This record gives sequence, C-alpha cells and structure tokens, in this order.
Amino acid sequence: MKKAIVSAVVGLAVVAGSAMAADGAGIFKSKGCGACHKPAAKSVGPSLKDIAAAYKGKEGDLIKFLKGEAPAIVDPAKFGIMKSQLAKTKALSDGDLKALADFIMNH
Repeated sequence: MKKAIVSAVVGLAVVAGSAMAADGAGIFKSKGCGACHKPAAKSVGPSLKDIAAAYKGKEGDLIKFLKGEAPAIVDPAKFGIMKSQLAKTKALSDGDLKALADFIMNH
C-alpha cells in the first residue's frame, strides 16, 4: 500500500511538472518572447539553451530577473532591448513566473 501511494505521488509530480512546463510554453508564446529568443540559436536575444545554461542551479535568480529585481547575467550588453519587455513579465503572477522559468530551464 505504501509503495502504491509513493508511486502515485511521484506520478502526479511528473504530470504536474509537465503541465507547468506546458503553461510556461503558452506564456512564452502569448507574451511574444519567441520573437527574440529561439530554442537553440541566438537571435535578437540569447537562446533559451544559453539562458538555461547560465541560470543552471539558479532558477530563483531567473525569476528575480523576470520580475525586474536582478541584473541580466546573459548578454548584459543587450539588456536595453529586453528592458522594455520586462513590463510583460513583471505583471505575471508568481505561479506564471515559475511556469515560464521552468519552461526556459527545460532547454
């Protein structure tokens, strides 16, 4: 019985994580983030892969950046372009910010 409960909890966590990443993908798309950030190729902004690598183990710092509470650590010279876009992410709820960060970190 205990083993079944543990398996169910683990299964729910995996499903919840997938749903959160899916929500993050929707937020990424709806806010127009893909116009500047591509999955693996640098364009106007750094790639999602580069962002995920820079923030590996520091997801909280990524969320702080998206809230406008921390400096850019990926390509700070281009922060001027992103600065005007931060209003979109600053307005997100904590849950949506977490979902967006999870989506980015999964690249």
